[in-house]
Amino acid sequence: MFVQKKIIIMSFLISIVLLSGCIEDTGNGNPVNVSNNTSSVSDNFSLDSMVIVEQLPDGYEILATRSVSDYTEYSGNIVDEREDVYRDTDNLDVFLDIIELDSEQAALELISNYKAQYESLAIGDRFTTIHFNGHDATRITQYNSGGTQSPKYQVIWNNKNMVFNVISNSHIESSSLELAKATGY
Repeated sequence: MFVQKKIIIMSFLISIVLLSGCIEDTGNGNPVNVSNNTSSVSDNFSLDSMVIVEQLPDGYEILATRSVSDYTEYSGNIVDEREDVYRDTDNLDVFLDIIELDSEQAALELISNYKAQYESLAIGDRFTTIHFNGHDATRITQYNSGGTQSPKYQVIWNNKNMVFNVISNSHIESSSLELAKATGY
């Protein structure tokens, strides 16, 4: 009995150490608030200085910001990428990936290449064009292989040379859409 408890405690501690290496804490847990977050990306842009979500939707909280390299297979023109991790109102993770490319054309190509990884759905449309914050975006519907057949949604779009991809672990469409709208981009 004592050995089992010891194994459980050790497993828990190892998990904490491994998890802490995967996510970089943002400091106080709140995004920096700036008054000039506009819907266009300036030419003097850097991901480190950009506040993506000035005002979080009700019930959302930011958990971490980390660097990613998940998009290199879709474009060789990536300048920088990062991922903000949020928790939605259902206590599920929502990821906001921000990818800076060297041109607007490269951003459009990345989105096209990213969408090409998906096969058509047997019923319904995988890709739906939606409109918010003054531009068009694509809502991607996907289903897990095996398990439940509840859809999960993500929203991908570009603003000039920037690509934004909001991926939710929730089966509720508004989880990704509310965070996408909150970016202001």
